[in-house]
Amino acid sequence: MQINGAHVLVTGANRGLGRQFVLSLLDRGAAKVYATARRPDLIDVPGAVPLRLDVTDPASVAAAAAAAPDVKILINNAGIATGANLITGDLDTIRREMDTHFYGTLDVIRAFAPRLADGAILNVLSAISWLAYDGAGGYPRGEGRRVGAHQQRTA
Repeated sequence: MQINGAHVLVTGANRGLGRQFVLSLLDRGAAKVYATARRPDLIDVPGAVPLRLDVTDPASVAAAAAAAPDVKILINNAGIATGANLITGDLDTIRREMDTHFYGTLDVIRAFAPRLADGAILNVLSAISWLAYDGAGGYPRGEGRRVGAHQQRTA
């Protein structure tokens, strides 16, 4: 996919990896980069087009899709990291993670896919995808163990 001249939308663009995606896309000649966040006032990248998008809110997803009809590359980066233990953790917290990482990403894909027949979608696996939590409530942020297809989680 050609970045130079492309119109791109990045979710979760107000900090961290999402902000770096926006900077890199602009450096590589993207014609327009919609930098989205629940709070677009926090987006501080010159040249980016700030756009409100909460991936857990279907109305917000629909509004963003309507406001950015020219997108040809979609980068799903939005995410949260609660550290909730899947066995003993609070179900509302676990649902919040699923609503963000799975259903939110899926809603954004479904909203933009009809116009991306000749475009691209990149779903970024957040750090939470690589963390394994112990039975005592999980690891503090940044102290998880990498778990791959060839490794097994130990409690």
